[in-house]
Amino acid sequence: MARLLAELRDERRISRRQLADQAGVNVSVVSRAERGMNAKIATWDSLFKALGYHLLIDAIELCEEAADLLSEEAELRQERRLWGLCTGKRRWL
Repeated sequence: MARLLAELRDERRISRRQLADQAGVNVSVVSRAERGMNAKIATWDSLFKALGYHLLIDAIELCEEAADLLSEEAELRQERRLWGLCTGKRRWL
């Protein structure tokens, strides 16, 4: 994303200062983002919007097995909570 941001800014022929002003952030934020340093999603969104782009984020499940394992683990935790195993206290239903 950092490289894309820098390329789009260069294509628009605007300075980091102009992008920062348009996005409502400090110029150092633009500089850090273009160098690939951590930034909040809202910051990335503001920077791309200032360039005239809409940032889309998508989550893709890597495998069904992982989701199944996570669901099973969540069920086990819930069961342990009900029986008081997490707190050391036994709860009677």
